[in-house]
Amino acid sequence: MNKRLRILMPSIYFPPRVGGIESHVFYLARELVGRGHAVEVVTTRTEPASPWHEIMDGVEVRRIPSFGKHFMGWILSSMLSVPQIVRSAARADIIHCHTFAFALGGSAASALLGKPLAVTVHSSHFLRLAKQKQMRVALKSVLKRARALLSTSKEIDMVVAGLLPGAFTMPIVNGIDTDTFRPVEPTLPKREGQFLIVCPRRLVEKNGTEFLVRSLAVLRGRIDVKVYMAGEGPLREHLENLARDLGVHDRIVFMGSVTNDAMPGVYASADLVVIPSLVEATSIAALEAMSCERVVAASRVGGLPEIIDEKVGLLFPPASPEAIADTVEKASRMEGAEAMGREARRRVDENWSIRKITDIHEDLYRKLLEEGRHA
Repeated sequence: MNKRLRILMPSIYFPPRVGGIESHVFYLARELVGRGHAVEVVTTRTEPASPWHEIMDGVEVRRIPSFGKHFMGWILSSMLSVPQIVRSAARADIIHCHTFAFALGGSAASALLGKPLAVTVHSSHFLRLAKQKQMRVALKSVLKRARALLSTSKEIDMVVAGLLPGAFTMPIVNGIDTDTFRPVEPTLPKREGQFLIVCPRRLVEKNGTEFLVRSLAVLRGRIDVKVYMAGEGPLREHLENLARDLGVHDRIVFMGSVTNDAMPGVYASADLVVIPSLVEATSIAALEAMSCERVVAASRVGGLPEIIDEKVGLLFPPASPEAIADTVEKASRMEGAEAMGREARRRVDENWSIRKITDIHEDLYRKLLEEGRHA
């Protein structure tokens, strides 16, 4: 019988905050607890109503103050996390940090306590930072103690391997809760003959939502289309003003932040899910939509072509309203969308379900512990 493991997972973000990293860390931690392991998460308190300490579906969660989702906020949260991560690591067999910002505390705890350390590099922000000379030095310093460096796309994995030659690196796509994200009844209203698009994106520049809004002007007179933008962010006012200026405000609904429990019904309402990112690791939202048997159209950037091809969706060049419009029109006339959706679901279930991804992590943890004993 496999030994029960005590796993510490520092992660700068965690539910109830909505996002891809947040969902993955929660699903992984919950699945590990369901297999009999003990998991403790150290994270930031991004939501004012969240308790500083709680048990969430069997996962112990400890929160520290958040200083905002920006570079200086990451640095301050990272530094403040170190004492709590070290304290929590004393109770753990292994430390698995999610996001490079919280790898600082994991590295310190590993050095002080001799615990094996794994780090998952999630964000496409890492690609931008790794191009800067001073940041490369800082990133190498934070990551060099890790015995396993995981990445959520092959693109990020290549950059990590280049940053730390000889280190053990491995790309692992984030896992999806296929029990939650499954085909269900649609929940959004739809007019007869209308082509309905869902765009599950935070309203920030890197997610390319402006180009989807602009594509609606290109599509005017070509097809009857309606876009539901599921996500919140600092660009919302700008995008609402842009939609009015372009005369397409009646074709788009800004839904704000939508909970995970509500998203399957939103996905199920879509004729097409659009991911117009300018940079991307591997989109959790795209995988969620695929798990709900939806066809996904996405920018040909980052890790998106690793999960989407012509059998399950469509790809278009980034930052082009015209390309998005042409892709949407093609999708509206495409036959076989239901079969593509079924194939997408099969693919997610086979390769990227949280059960499959947890198997990989569990094997890795045991390997690192065994190597530590021999060392």
